[in-house]
Amino acid sequence: MDKATRIGRSGVAGAAAALLFGWLRQGRARRPKHKPQQEGSNPDTRFEARDTPPWLFPVLGGLAAGLIVAVVVSLLLIFPNAARDENHALTTPMPEPRLQTDPVADLKRYKAQAMERLTGYGWADRAHGIAHIPINEAMRRVAEHGIADWPADARRGAQR
Repeated sequence: MDKATRIGRSGVAGAAAALLFGWLRQGRARRPKHKPQQEGSNPDTRFEARDTPPWLFPVLGGLAAGLIVAVVVSLLLIFPNAARDENHALTTPMPEPRLQTDPVADLKRYKAQAMERLTGYGWADRAHGIAHIPINEAMRRVAEHGIADWPADARRGAQR
């Protein structure tokens, strides 16, 4: 039984492995047992059978190249539009950015506007007659009179 059968491989990989190991086994069997005597050779020296045969490297290179070609072709078949060069530019122009040129001054201006709204009088909704008052005045009024729609039990709990 050859190595491919013992490993339990199947399909194309198993067939390729069986062919490769079969070629290796045949190559070793065909070697002549006795070399003609040459000057400077030792008859007791034998060929190292565990060396890699020189033809194995081109075969493995060809298999690797074939695998790469097969993968590329299969990817092109699976994703046919992937190799097409398309223009992905925006069709509508983007709005220009609004840059913050002076962040420190912007923060100071924001804080001033917020404090002005918190400490001043003004209209929240003039059409409906809703105005805003300073926060200190609003807190004083709530402390004196309470909130009209607030539940009575919550007022008793807050007074304790």
